[in-house]
Amino acid sequence: MAPTNRQQQQLSPSTRGPDQADTDEALAERYQDGLLQAPYYSVGRLWDDYLPAYRFGQRSQRRHSGQRFEDVEQQLERDWTTARGQSRLGWVEARGAVEDAWTRSELSQTFNASEQREAPSAGDRH
Repeated sequence: MAPTNRQQQQLSPSTRGPDQADTDEALAERYQDGLLQAPYYSVGRLWDDYLPAYRFGQRSQRRHSGQRFEDVEQQLERDWTTARGQSRLGWVEARGAVEDAWTRSELSQTFNASEQREAPSAGDRH
């Protein structure tokens, strides 16, 4: 079901400081359109509730690189209290978005590393 105009307005990203603009914009491009269909979406929640969860998941995966989400989940739950900022999501609601961002970040790093290994170097040109 397509989002209503009101839902689309509610899901618009809020203004961020210049240090977060690129990251938040990239997260919005990656997740915002599919949020209402995501299995973890809670009716009535806004984009601004989920943005901190996506940001937290992405940053947490980088901080705990090489570890599984399940292995650090208890720590993430504790850290969410601080990382959530103004988000109205408790851990139970945020968990799915955090794990989604964690997984996509992990896949992106794996893909980028694979591309770097396969890219020919300047000396390999014929």
